[in-house]
Amino acid sequence: MTPLRICFLIRDLGAGGAQRQLAELVRRLDKTRFEVTVLTFYPGGLLWSDIEQAPGVRLVSLDKAGRWDVIRFGTRLFGFLRRLRPDVVHPYLDLANVLGWVGGRAVRAKVVWGVRASNVDLDRYDWLYRVSLRVSAVLSRYVDLVIFNSQAGLRHHVDSCGYHPGNTAVVPNGIDTERFRPLPEARLRTRQAWGVGDSDFVLGLVGRLDPMKDHDTFLEAAVRLAARRPHLRLVCVGDGPEESARCLAESPAARVLGNRLRWEPARPDVECVLGALDCLVLSSAYGEGFPNVVAEAMAVETPCVVTDVGGNAALLADPERTVHPADPEALASTCQRLVDQSADGRRRLAAADRRRIVEHFGTDRLVRRTAELLQDVACA
Repeated sequence: MTPLRICFLIRDLGAGGAQRQLAELVRRLDKTRFEVTVLTFYPGGLLWSDIEQAPGVRLVSLDKAGRWDVIRFGTRLFGFLRRLRPDVVHPYLDLANVLGWVGGRAVRAKVVWGVRASNVDLDRYDWLYRVSLRVSAVLSRYVDLVIFNSQAGLRHHVDSCGYHPGNTAVVPNGIDTERFRPLPEARLRTRQAWGVGDSDFVLGLVGRLDPMKDHDTFLEAAVRLAARRPHLRLVCVGDGPEESARCLAESPAARVLGNRLRWEPARPDVECVLGALDCLVLSSAYGEGFPNVVAEAMAVETPCVVTDVGGNAALLADPERTVHPADPEALASTCQRLVDQSADGRRRLAAADRRRIVEHFGTDRLVRRTAELLQDVACA
């Protein structure tokens, strides 16, 4: 049987959750059934080498020169699709979804969108994002399939954004539980590099410097908690615009925390980062679909505290560790209960978290279900 030609389209291969899921998927798709190409707007990124080295995967950058490089970029995109003649174009995220629909229809390919977010505060983003979301809602009824990674994301896009409800599916993200597992030696090395000892309790936020992640609430909660717990240390790991990094580092809360707070760049061995924490906090104010970082922390047996945003609560499945967004006092109190819990109690909690990921959110499920959907769409 001739393999189906699948062309994935994404803006970049940075350290985001969508990019990590794409990397997992294309590495594991059966290459006897699928001929896989990944197209990016821009070259490079933390996950570029992961996909570039994946057997049987063709990786091509369209070398977009910037936001206003429209005509040359569009010509390259449509020219490549005409040469490739894919059976299915599968873009990820809003602007790529719109362009993937136009390009896919131009070459008579089926189009499958990937939507990864839930509720988004549009006031936080520029006009181009808002326009792409509205255009996506109109085009959604003409797409062959829209794959969401959470029920929360599907409900929000249908109920609040106007997406067509009749051609949707939910495929939760998949976690590589062999990679994401407890690694005691890596934990020790990472903590030593951060200058924290065994007796320090390390609370961390791992995520890009974006308003969605609400670092301000995390830092304000950390100030409250640090005043009560002298052995507490804080780590924020992630990249973002220089202006965002500067504003956060100079915020009143960050100044109060002083040298008890570290800022670290994103790194490819995120399993080592998560394993070095005693608690991961996801303080997001909006927008989460399926939060990869929470599932990965659960897999490495690092306890989590999350805000009740998008798919966070459904993934963690523990109301005692779920708080309302933008409530630093509640976040601090919930984290304090975890800090004060016995080491044995935290270990039992963490072991149960890992079992949940292993049993329900492995990469095999992601790959199997996505392959089935792509095959069904292509053959319809």
